[in-house]
Amino acid sequence: MIQDLRTSDIEEDERQRSIRTYLGQRYDGGIELFGIVPSLDWDQIQEDEDVDTLLEKVEIEAEGITHPPVPSNFHPSEAEVTLDLDPTANSYELQITGPDALGSITGTWTTSGLQHGNLFVGDETRAQRYNSDHQVRKDMWVYLVSKNPPKSEVSFVDVYDFADVSLVGFRASEKTEPFLDRYGGGLSTENYGFDADVVLPAHTNPTVEAPLYAPPEEPVLVGVTPSEEVDPIFEVVSIPKDANETVEIDRTGAGNPRYYTTEVPSDGSRRVSIHQRNSDRHRLIHLHPSEESTIIDATEPESRRIGIEIQDEEHREFLSPIEGPSSKRMPVGFNPHLLHTNLEYVGPEDLELEVIATFAEGASLGPTISRDVTAISDIISEVVHWVESGCNELEIRFNGIGTISICFPQGEQ
Repeated sequence: MIQDLRTSDIEEDERQRSIRTYLGQRYDGGIELFGIVPSLDWDQIQEDEDVDTLLEKVEIEAEGITHPPVPSNFHPSEAEVTLDLDPTANSYELQITGPDALGSITGTWTTSGLQHGNLFVGDETRAQRYNSDHQVRKDMWVYLVSKNPPKSEVSFVDVYDFADVSLVGFRASEKTEPFLDRYGGGLSTENYGFDADVVLPAHTNPTVEAPLYAPPEEPVLVGVTPSEEVDPIFEVVSIPKDANETVEIDRTGAGNPRYYTTEVPSDGSRRVSIHQRNSDRHRLIHLHPSEESTIIDATEPESRRIGIEIQDEEHREFLSPIEGPSSKRMPVGFNPHLLHTNLEYVGPEDLELEVIATFAEGASLGPTISRDVTAISDIISEVVHWVESGCNELEIRFNGIGTISICFPQGEQ
């Protein structure tokens, strides 16, 4: 039973050779219908096989697909294969034949055309079709395929004429509950158990399972937050699930975030599912290397790392709770007032930090003082006072991610 629940819907769809179907808004404002099938994975190719030679033996036939893919589209260097679908077609078929070594992509991939009541969930540019019993998470973008769209103006929805159907688009919230019930065949909004957001690199969309493109070996930090009432076990399951061992994420208490650290692979994609154990709830994380990433701005280091920058009289150092040095001893005679300009947080905005000051024996304060903050700058004056009053160690805990520490020699100035 547990093993069955660990199988994500994406892995199950690929076993059944089902084309994942999406709606999305183009840059010009138009709507497009497209499908996704997987590309090859390097782990699926034997060392003595040449992938280009294998792909030359592939033959492809398509129905309902306006621009059928070519064999090179399935190369492991590609994150996925996108299919342009004819929105007026009743069904879609992609038949791939080729060597046995390419068994992960060969076969007949199919899906049905647009139908009344279809639900697409994600964001405006990439919303995936789900079954009618799928629960809609708040703040996600929804497209409903409807024969009878609302005739009177509804402020929170957009109506699109698309091929032979009408699309109703809106962001799911409490006020959309009656609308979902009326036009979505009884669909409802729920918390959907947990959120899984890519914290680093920053500025990635937390609701979409689209590939995250980043430089090879770039650190990735995923935050997983359950609903306030529960403290379930979360695990990281590879896709396919037998490709690697399942990793359990440490629990941190009901409603509290917990974190999983990994990195972008050096070559080819890595797909994992964040799974809530003993449930069918999954969140896909798809990492793909790209030296020319459009997701990450190299001029914004705060989008690519998390930690504390601190400077003494000699040099500036970056302390990270994830990798690299995590502690620093300040020099004897360090002037704590320099912390106003020499201590700086780098990382995503609004991350909760716990700052703990430990004091030397006999100090006028202590033995410990702690503060919960989302901005180190808010308590710098207090930190300066602590150091002047005998603080010999400052710990900064990054909300379950890790801890860095700064030591201040006392009694030696």
